[in-house]
Order: sequence, then C-alpha cells, then structure tokens
Amino acid sequence: MRALEINPELSMAHNLHARLEIDFGRAQDVMTRLLKRAQARAADPELFAGLVHACRYCGLLDASRAADEQARRIDKLISTSVVHTYFMLGDYQQAHEMFADDPITDALTLMMLGRDQEAVEKLQKAEDMEAVWRRWCDALRLLVEGHRAQGLAAAQTILPPGYRDPETLYYVARLLAHFGDPGTALALLARAVEEGFFCFSALARDPWLNTLRGDPAFTKILRHAEARHREALAAFLQADGDRLLGLKLSR
Repeated sequence: MRALEINPELSMAHNLHARLEIDFGRAQDVMTRLLKRAQARAADPELFAGLVHACRYCGLLDASRAADEQARRIDKLISTSVVHTYFMLGDYQQAHEMFADDPITDALTLMMLGRDQEAVEKLQKAEDMEAVWRRWCDALRLLVEGHRAQGLAAAQTILPPGYRDPETLYYVARLLAHFGDPGTALALLARAVEEGFFCFSALARDPWLNTLRGDPAFTKILRHAEARHREALAAFLQADGDRLLGLKLSR
C-alpha cells in the first residue's frame, strides 16, 4: 500500500492492509506479524483492532475478544469487527448489543435470537444498499417470511463471480445449509476453510449447520478447520499472544 511506503509506522494502514491480506487467506501470517508489532507498540489501538479480525479467522475467538477489549481500553471509540466474533461464539445477545455497521449482521443476529419480525424491519430499511447487500436482504427476508424456494434462489445469487473474503463464504454457506442446499453449502464451507477462515468452534456448534453434520464431507471440512486452527494456536502461543492479551492458555 502507498500509505505504508510513505510511513511504515502508520498503524491504520497496517490494519487496512492486514484485512486485505486476510481476505486473500493469510490470516495466520497477519496475526503473528500484528502480535509482534503490538508487543513493541502496546498503546496502539489499531494493532489490536487488526488482531480482532485476524484471530477470529484463525478460530482464536477468546483472543479476538480480548484484543477488542484491549483496543477499547486504549481508545473507547475504536471500531473493530468484534460483533462477528460474538456471533461466531454463539453469543447472539452480545452480538446484538454491539454496534453492527450493516443491517445484514443485525438481521442475522436477530434471527438467531428468534426475533424474526424485527429482522424483517431491519431489512426493509435497507432498500438502497448496493447489489450484493440487496441480494442478502432479499434472501433473509424471504426466509423469515417462509418463502423458502424463493429465498434459496436469492441466496444462490449473493456472491458475485470471483468474490473473496472467506468469512463471507462461511456466512453464505450457513444460510444455504439452513435453506436446504447442502451441496452448495458444503462446497462453500470447504472453500472458506481452504481460503483462510478456519473458525473451528463456530463450525462445530453453529445451529444452522446442523443439517450437514451427518455428511462425511462436513466431517472432513471440520477436521481440516481443526488442524489449521491448532496450527494457528501454536503460532499464537509461540508469539506470546496469550501473555500480550492476558489469556491463560495451555502451552
């Protein structure tokens, strides 16, 4: 990035560049690099905000949550992606209470809390969003309203060709699994894990994936995510991430 070339110490640029790298499957490398920088610059909230994102993709949800807490201790107004961390933890109430910067995340969280009508109201207020978000809104609204066939058709069009960001692949996969398209859901989950979102605990407990749990293909995906997660955990501990974030983890 040009900003980093001009000023290699610009933490916001490091954070933005880290997110780009994470989208391209390098979450573990980003995490270890940010940990090293944060150890030298422990009062820099942007570095901890970046760790919220990177740790979640590696399945290190407690570390992601702790990084958010550290970022907010330094700067109460810092923006992080911790709402998605709480979502992956299955703590939907806390996710709802956090500020979400898009109506899709809000609606998904409300749906997980059984507050479908509120979710529909959120989605109806998002009429003017760009195309990809509009397709999300249509799919979720149709699901809530009971139009499963139409909702499935809408969900299958959410991702444009060549779309990157493995966490979004995960979100679409869980939606398709819930609608009743296990084949596409499994293919997207396999891509999500392979391309860098290996949040093992979310895969293991997400209720919208329950329809897939008897499929050997899902078991294979789960084992792959677990292996990548364990590798990332080892890298996290080697970089003293537990000490930096005040976590008690087995070494």
